[in-house]
Amino acid sequence: MTEQRIVGVYGSARLPSSDPRWIAAFNLGAALAEAGFTVATGGYEGIMGAASRGARSTGGEVLGYTVTAWDGLPANEAVTERIDSADLFDRLRLFSRADLLIGLDGGIGTLAEIAVAWNLLQVSDARPLLLVGDAWVELVDLVRRRLVVGPDDLSIIRVLPSGTAPGAIVAEARQLMTARRTSGAPWEASRHTAAPSER
Repeated sequence: MTEQRIVGVYGSARLPSSDPRWIAAFNLGAALAEAGFTVATGGYEGIMGAASRGARSTGGEVLGYTVTAWDGLPANEAVTERIDSADLFDRLRLFSRADLLIGLDGGIGTLAEIAVAWNLLQVSDARPLLLVGDAWVELVDLVRRRLVVGPDDLSIIRVLPSGTAPGAIVAEARQLMTARRTSGAPWEASRHTAAPSER
């Protein structure tokens, strides 16, 4: 039996289907499904709906991590398995179990999800994080210049610019997951146990 590999996709719920970023997310969802991945999203509309529908358009499976507290908010019709979370924190735990996380265009909610995933990479054997979009390129540069971080903090994520072809994103996703499945991905092999004074 083939192991199910799950790629979680973060993104804004606000973008309409006429937006080029929605279309890019649809095409990425399709490419991920064609590559054999199960796509997991927040289950609602916007980028989440785009990636979900793209995956379903090629026969892929789609997990929708919805939130029980948001009564009356239906999952998009492309979701093949809806998994309710008690709240946002529970939803983040579900996403943290995916084999790879991809952050696309989004707002404050997407930023929060990315920040949690990035922090987990700093402190645990978490899933790889791939950010796609010029906004995230700028964010990582801001983090590098203005926050208290070191080279290791920046090297544990990958960032691709807006307009990166879906095939190139999938290739990067494969590389990241392969690296993690080997004995010691770069961010694991290079880390040492910090003394209390270093934390």
